[in-house]
Amino acid sequence: MIDDAELAAWLGRLSGGLWAPTGGASESGPGLPSWFSAEVIRLDGNLGMLQLSNFGAMRADDPDAFEAALLRRSIGATMLYSTLETPHTVSYDRGSPEDEDIVIVGMSNQGGQRLRTAAGVQLMSVGRMGFMSSMGASAVEHLGVSETTGVVVPVAAIPGYRHVLARGAEMFPDTPLTRAAGASFGRMLFEWAKDPDQGAGALAGTEAALLALVRGLFRQFPGDGETDRASELRAEAGRIIERRHRDAGFDIEALAAELHVSRRQLFRLYAGTDESLAGRLLRRRLITAREELLSTPPQDLAAVALRSGFADAAALRAQFSRHVGLSPSAFRLAARTQPPRLAEAMLLTDEQSGPTL
Repeated sequence: MIDDAELAAWLGRLSGGLWAPTGGASESGPGLPSWFSAEVIRLDGNLGMLQLSNFGAMRADDPDAFEAALLRRSIGATMLYSTLETPHTVSYDRGSPEDEDIVIVGMSNQGGQRLRTAAGVQLMSVGRMGFMSSMGASAVEHLGVSETTGVVVPVAAIPGYRHVLARGAEMFPDTPLTRAAGASFGRMLFEWAKDPDQGAGALAGTEAALLALVRGLFRQFPGDGETDRASELRAEAGRIIERRHRDAGFDIEALAAELHVSRRQLFRLYAGTDESLAGRLLRRRLITAREELLSTPPQDLAAVALRSGFADAAALRAQFSRHVGLSPSAFRLAARTQPPRLAEAMLLTDEQSGPTL
């Protein structure tokens, strides 16, 4: 059901009308650019639904006939995505992988969706935007061949709206801000998928813009008063860790200095949380090390350590073996035996979620 014509129309919508079929040929079909063919992940059948379902459970009237096409790009602690999917329903229970609460924000650009929450059923027609959260139960029915484009962000990035996220799913008001944000998500995904090597500055700027857009969307709901100086500092600490964790000289003292607080004040911010501040920084470095170990061409361990924020190969080897359960070499070897692109097909992975602050 998802043919070349559907793919071409999808790419045109993502580009905001800047791309149109040329009539030429490529590996993916007439008129489709080769970079798009390389980036799109095609999924089908029961396995395809498992790969795409995140923390939800998917079902279709004819599971063997299910098809989907996925385009995704990690941007720091966020991830831009777009999916083209045949009819199905996905149900979400509270809780996500590794207890990392996340929010999936998406605009319907084709087909349509029905959101089912405790408050009732809402139709998300073309041009409308909603969210699904791991903090509450919900179900989403995709009607026809549907396209959803948006961004996945950690809950910690939008403090003050847990009472809204606890609904599981909800529609955003149909406002100029909502419509502009939806168009921006598609255009940014198109640009990053077409040209992924835009530099660290562009990456950090895009992440900041995405987080600002999502926070702006949620400000259209009444806040619950949770946003205070402490939550703002924790959110800023998360952004600094994301930006500077690759620097082996970056530590808690440096983080406190950049936040303009004392070391004691910084630790007080995280009193009673589920993970120490040092543990959060280490976990982010280990996530980067995993990404670097799987990069091509393969890097030696010293280079991986340097790019991941570890002092040297020995420090990386010790921490990786302790926390991942495999040595870096064994992890790299095991990854080569996995089904190709299985992990990459997931809309949410721990690489994308980043630190929960």
